[in-house]
Amino acid sequence: MALRIFLGSSSESLPVLERVETFFLPIGNCVRWTNAFALNRSGLDSLIHQTRLSDFSILIAMKDDIIIRAAREEVKVGARDNVIFEFGLFLGSGGINKAFLLAEDGIDLPSDLEGITVAKFTLEDGKYNSLEPVCNSIIEYINRASQTSELGLLPSTALAIGYYNSFVKKVCEELHRHRLVHYGESTLKVKSFVLKVVIPDRLDDNGVNDFILMYNLKHGLNEAQTNSKTTTNRGYAFHFKIEPPDQQTDKEIDIHLFDVPTTLGTISESLKLYLPSLQIGINAELAELEKRELGNFVLVLRFLISKSHITKDNVVVETNVVL
Repeated sequence: MALRIFLGSSSESLPVLERVETFFLPIGNCVRWTNAFALNRSGLDSLIHQTRLSDFSILIAMKDDIIIRAAREEVKVGARDNVIFEFGLFLGSGGINKAFLLAEDGIDLPSDLEGITVAKFTLEDGKYNSLEPVCNSIIEYINRASQTSELGLLPSTALAIGYYNSFVKKVCEELHRHRLVHYGESTLKVKSFVLKVVIPDRLDDNGVNDFILMYNLKHGLNEAQTNSKTTTNRGYAFHFKIEPPDQQTDKEIDIHLFDVPTTLGTISESLKLYLPSLQIGINAELAELEKRELGNFVLVLRFLISKSHITKDNVVVETNVVL
């Protein structure tokens, strides 16, 4: 999924913004501030809306204003107040790894930014800090940051951690230890197993319940669990099939397990609160946020799977599954 990158500047600096946009278009969809203000909304409301939608933001601070400090008898050049304000707005919403201030060299910045490394540039081409190499350094940072996850207002990171620890790892531990799968009144001896975590391409209004029903019917899956119903220990339920299907079930068999994380429904419910809509129909912004959260869930889950000997060779994550 392409990243969504917000670009902000003063109106006088739009030519520079256009140059900056050419550098970032290869890695994402750029949203200029000129296209960010919705009808019948205040400017602040529209900006807050953009902070919720954007993966990254870049605010361009140019020498647009003369700053006179009478008490200190100083005259300096600085950025428009709205650019600094918007940088703070996106910084507070996305965090220090998601918002960048692209500042013209020699500009006067607020004292709160002293001691912080800011991406400073010159419009003179050929210098080490000309616009293109400075933008490329931000692009490298974004590429690294987009491969990591952070706890945010939406729950995908925490959901992935909880799902891995409370289900994926537990199932693998049980199967490695006991090598048994309980199916109805029968017990299957496991020679080898693969657990496939299935992530749908989109969520339904009720999360993934409808998807689970149709996926299991389509693939002819049967329900099983790790423990017998006669035991007092907790059993972990999943769906399964035998590969190849004609293996003798009285011997040790190769088995494929399938699970669609029902916890993904929490993402759907959270998005309704995070970006409420009074309209009936397709909401492109909500769909974009949903894709982002599903992608982040997968990113975290795959990382956790890869870090454990219990799961790394036995669990695969299949994404964007369409019925």
